[in-house]
Amino acid sequence: MIILPKFIDYIGLFLLSAIWGSSFLFIKLAIETIHPALLTFLRLLIASIFLLIYLKIVKQQSLNFSFKEKNIFLIALLGNVIPFNLISWSETKIDSVNVAILIGTMPMFTFVISHYIYKVERINSSIVLGLLIGFIGMVVLVNGDNSNFQGSFNLSSLANLLVIFAAIFYALAANSVKNITNMNPLQLATNSSILATIISLPVCLILMRLNYISDEYDISNISMSSIYSCLMLGIICTGLAILIFFNLINRQSAGFASQSNFFIPCFGVLWSFL
Repeated sequence: MIILPKFIDYIGLFLLSAIWGSSFLFIKLAIETIHPALLTFLRLLIASIFLLIYLKIVKQQSLNFSFKEKNIFLIALLGNVIPFNLISWSETKIDSVNVAILIGTMPMFTFVISHYIYKVERINSSIVLGLLIGFIGMVVLVNGDNSNFQGSFNLSSLANLLVIFAAIFYALAANSVKNITNMNPLQLATNSSILATIISLPVCLILMRLNYISDEYDISNISMSSIYSCLMLGIICTGLAILIFFNLINRQSAGFASQSNFFIPCFGVLWSFL
């Protein structure tokens, strides 16, 4: 049962936006010397270690993992492995602010999927109007703050399209969270991160073997700036962010939690400026 959002829920929404808004900048810095596929594996590995320590030592809880729970595999694959790889690769081709605004389409996809597939949150005129106003406001804000945005924003670009696909995968994963009832948000965040790390390892090895970007990435040439960015991505932008996100979905709904994406471009511009 969904209850009316409280002040703490909006604080969580705002905090999540600030954290995820910084992730695109850290990705941009990390992929300067780290292969995008390797970055996905490392940030998931770091997030898993962080969440496992917090789960076992701080909260003293068990993982409570079950192979019978198919939704957790969907969350790991669609909410982590695939979109992380798509976004990391896209940022080798386009600016991080472009990625931030395209990810802002996630709330629309989340409500559509929830309405037509999961049949949880019914779309009405108020929701449609709110989504449109939120997205248009986001576009206007970013377009006004970034003089290069108009010339670089092009949906015919493969990189831009892949970010939209990432937003769709995020929406599918978000709608799967409510279907898992035998785990609390911390257990779900930890289990899904560990599972995503396991899945991302062979994916990383295959993609790095293919050299689908260039031959410039060499582990021995990884800079300290990229390492720091990777650590921030893993601990804050993945581990902590996933925990907040799942808590918001558990308290409210996937649609409510996904609206954090409307604020992401604002923070993306702010962090990039700073």
